[in-house]
Amino acid sequence: MAMDEKTLRKGERYYRSGKVLWVVKHGSKLFSKVLGTYPYYVELDLETGGNGCTCPLGGDCKHVAAVMKAHEKGFYFETFEGHAELFPEAVAMEFLSEVPELALDVTLKELRFAVSTDESGSEVARLFRRALKLVALTGRKEALHILREVLDEYVHVFEDYELSKKLEDELRALESSFEKPL
Repeated sequence: MAMDEKTLRKGERYYRSGKVLWVVKHGSKLFSKVLGTYPYYVELDLETGGNGCTCPLGGDCKHVAAVMKAHEKGFYFETFEGHAELFPEAVAMEFLSEVPELALDVTLKELRFAVSTDESGSEVARLFRRALKLVALTGRKEALHILREVLDEYVHVFEDYELSKKLEDELRALESSFEKPL
């Protein structure tokens, strides 16, 4: 690895602050999504040390260092699926679908990030709807306040969108489902 100590320390901070959303291990390769200035995708070969990142540096960066730290700490899904190299995010989503609590945590991180970076509102809406389904599935009522905060910010930016009204209705319906006695 051609990374200096400063880059490795930054990567460790990224890992500790939860910016590594997921890591998929296939053979000696790691594939990951890391939240930086934008979402970045990392590939790392553990045997050769070769790596790449979609950030402006292209590799040997804090995003790669964060993935190395995640792997070292055991934060990864291991797969034998051949399509992992082509579609690592799909493999990560398959694993997360089996652990709805973790899927909700990852989705909320991604949603909070997207609300400040998504200029069209489309990604926020997609993640918001996934989060609504996961909250209903897990029964994690405490996540409703996060969804409310995200929606308030979304509506502030996209107040003229019909979609804003629809998302508001969907959140209200979920909130009211938690208020009804079983």
